[in-house]
Formats: sequence, structure tokens, C-alpha cells
Amino acid sequence: MENQDLARLREKFDHFREECIWITNCYNLYRTLYEGGEATDAVLIRVAPAFFHDLNRIIVEHILLQICKITDPAESGSRQNLTVANLNKDLNALGLLTQDLIDLAGEFEGYRALIKLARNRLISHLDWQAVQDGNPLGEHEAAEVRRFFASLFRYTDLVGEACGAGPLDYSVSACPGDAIDLLRALRNPLYS
Repeated sequence: MENQDLARLREKFDHFREECIWITNCYNLYRTLYEGGEATDAVLIRVAPAFFHDLNRIIVEHILLQICKITDPAESGSRQNLTVANLNKDLNALGLLTQDLIDLAGEFEGYRALIKLARNRLISHLDWQAVQDGNPLGEHEAAEVRRFFASLFRYTDLVGEACGAGPLDYSVSACPGDAIDLLRALRNPLYS
């Protein structure tokens, strides 16, 4: 029975890590386009300022929503959520939950607290009072985001080791045809 439970945990974890890879890819896209420095900013403004402004908002909202999804409670009603809490519940049942995993889950909860109001009032729902007030919700330092992703990489490595899937470095997501190639093309004098 324990081998079956471990196999189910590994399957669940594999799907969870795929979601983490997707969130990381989105974050890397954001960083490439919007944290690339003045030269990158100048290219985006020169080429299509409205488009890249809108894309910025889309990417940020999507990342925040995805982070909230993986840090949601273990269940919603009678349905399981594919979340840190759910994985930790399964790890605990198998005697594999460590203090490091508990501490990392606490870090995720701290970050979630920073962004949850924005998700609840402006991203998942459109709260009229929040719109009327016009106050930014969920603002925080870039260091908080970097800390979240460093913790996420550590968490998935630890869970991967615990369930037999092993660690995986997915912090870099460069590939042919990515945002780096887009910027290279936009900087090309033939495009100007």
C-alpha cells in the first residue's frame, strides 16, 4: 500500500512541478522584458509601447494568480487542490514531511499574504470599492519575488527527493524563439 501511496504522491508532485515550471517561465518572461534595463525599456517603448504596457499587466496578473493557486488550501469543498498544502498533507501521511518543507510552506504563506488581496479584489474578482479607491494592492519589493522563487526551487527539489522524482533545475527557461530572441530581433537595425 505504501508504494502505491508514494507512486500517487510522485504523480501528483510531477504535475505540481510542471505548474511551477510554467510559473517560472512566466516570471522569466517578465524579467526578460521588464527588468532588462534602460536599453530594453527603450526598445519596447520605441516598438510598441501600448502593447508592452498591456502585456506587462497581463503577465503580472497571471503570475500572481498562479502563485495563489499553488498556495491555496489543500482542499476546496470536497475537491483536492494541487497545492503546497496538499503535497505537505500527503508527505506527512507518508512520514516524509520535514521541518525544511514546513518552513518553506510558511515562507509561501508569507508571500501569499502580500498578494492575496490583489488576487481577491482585482484579479480573480473586480471589487467595486477597490476599483473606486484606486489604491494599489499587492505591491511589494522585487526581492520578495526573488525570495519566493528561490524557496519554490528549494521546495520542489526537496519534495522531488522525498518522493523519488529527484531535483530539477528549472530556474532558466531560455529556448529558441523566446523573449530574448524577440528583443534581439527588435534591436536589429533592419527592424527600426
